[in-house]
Amino acid sequence: MTAHQVGHTSTLVIDEMRNNRMLGVDVWYPAHTKPEDAVTRYELLPGVSFPSATAYENASFVAGKFPLLVWSHGRTGLRFNYSQLCEAIAASGFVVVSSDHPGDTLTDWMTGQNVADETNDKQRLGDVSYVADCALGTRGELMVGLSNIIDENNLFIGGHSYGGLTALIATTGIHGMPADQRFKAAIGAQAYTRTLPADLIASVPVPVLLLVGLGDTTTPPADDAEPAWEILSKSALPHRRLNLPYGGHQACSDFALYIELAPGVEGVPQLVLDYLNSIAVDSPAGFDSTWRTTLSEQIEEIKIFLSAHV
Repeated sequence: MTAHQVGHTSTLVIDEMRNNRMLGVDVWYPAHTKPEDAVTRYELLPGVSFPSATAYENASFVAGKFPLLVWSHGRTGLRFNYSQLCEAIAASGFVVVSSDHPGDTLTDWMTGQNVADETNDKQRLGDVSYVADCALGTRGELMVGLSNIIDENNLFIGGHSYGGLTALIATTGIHGMPADQRFKAAIGAQAYTRTLPADLIASVPVPVLLLVGLGDTTTPPADDAEPAWEILSKSALPHRRLNLPYGGHQACSDFALYIELAPGVEGVPQLVLDYLNSIAVDSPAGFDSTWRTTLSEQIEEIKIFLSAHV
């Protein structure tokens, strides 16, 4: 598998067909970088940011056609909370796009603007399909020329926690919303699945990868992964599962990195430090020394899984 340099951009798109719904979107892609290209910085809050280890802003595209992975954040998440994972997948030869899901972001929950689950499901399905459309250039545009490097026959979807639920229902449809039949496989990282009917899980028409944190107390395996896997494992499709012995609920996200970096970043509000501390408290013992290995295991498993279906 060829290793690429990584380009990144952040943009806004407006879905005119859904009451001008505005989505912030991050894009990672195989790139040619130059010495003058600026290192990407991810802004957690106004004035509070951290630098990427591998991505460069608006770097030139590599020539060729690459598969597309649409990534969906978890409940109370943000689109760039998975930058390390998304950068690594882009470096392996994918275009990765991730949008916010307004109504279910951290800001929405902190301000009481969060929406009910059924509304959230419908909005998320519209979001992932619209972002895929924009990436392909069929409705709107994320970056000039991006659609030229995307292989329209190889589209995948994945997500964390409620984003894992989103990935599954995108392939089946729910609440009268149709499935997006372009996605060839789905990934659920520490996926929240307990509310999904068994017949819906059984009807997932594409291969699924479940990444299961054995130390996850938010989506405990007994409540989410085990019931879903019991159904999926009976399918003829080549579903896969990876157990993560030291994985907590945030095993695929950047939160462990935030916990390391935040105390040394000037201007981080105490509210944010308290929130990060709550995540640390809910993480498995020793996560501070194992999270990089756990994240790397998931990245490698995702690469293997996606490559098998390209």
